[in-house]
Amino acid sequence: MAGRAAILALFPVVGVLGYSDTVPIVAWSSKSSSTLNSLSPDLRYEDSLSIVGGILSPEDICSFDAVLVIDQPGLRSSDLRALPTSSGLSTILNTTPSSRQYPHVKRSTSFSLQDITESLARRCSSTLTNTSPADGPLDLTKNSKHVVCLNMPAMEGSPKLRKVAMLGYDQYLSSEIEKIDAAFTSHLVLYTGSPLEHYRRQLLPPSKFDSAYAPPDNSTLSDGGIFKRYQLFSTPLLVALLVVFFIIVPIIMMAVSALASLQSSVRLDAPKGYHAQEKKTQ
Repeated sequence: MAGRAAILALFPVVGVLGYSDTVPIVAWSSKSSSTLNSLSPDLRYEDSLSIVGGILSPEDICSFDAVLVIDQPGLRSSDLRALPTSSGLSTILNTTPSSRQYPHVKRSTSFSLQDITESLARRCSSTLTNTSPADGPLDLTKNSKHVVCLNMPAMEGSPKLRKVAMLGYDQYLSSEIEKIDAAFTSHLVLYTGSPLEHYRRQLLPPSKFDSAYAPPDNSTLSDGGIFKRYQLFSTPLLVALLVVFFIIVPIIMMAVSALASLQSSVRLDAPKGYHAQEKKTQ
């Protein structure tokens, strides 16, 4: 029983080991993009810097009138997967001509969306805009090219809180993307996460946007999501499972067996001592 409890306690750890150093990357365009179409749907061995660079570095990226790069600290693939199929982002992805979705990408230590967007704006002679939901709606000048780096609030808290918060962010993002689509028929959107430890939300004063989407006490949420067609067992998770079941579990079972044998030995020794003493008294 003790061994079984110890094994069951390891499953939450497996999830952390498998996905703690990964970020999701989703990209799509309003027109058919040879860059997105040429990317392999399976880039499990590439890191975030390589994939983002593969999307934003090719020359044809400058053919877009607007490039929106969304950075959300702490974002997980499960946050996007939890979105209902009727959500704004899911609807946009289902109707876009070109898109790529990578749920678990190894996070690069040298990854900086700020540097990437600055370099892209210089290369394409575009206007660079750094903004956040607290700054209000996007206001982009028509008849000129734009690169927008949208810094979203960090994703933290329990799964229930994250799910409710994500619905609010989905509503905001889909609304802003629709405005961009109306003003710039040629645009590309890249949505990804970044390390949470660099952007601790409690260090920043709460904004009106945060309070507007405070999670309610009781909410009924639909199932479905952006990454729901992807399998949950990625390479990092499988490696973690192998380590647990072939190394950690045998060690735990040996320890439990040793403890059980010691307890059995103590129980067997006690009756022998008792009978010997009884015989001596007689």
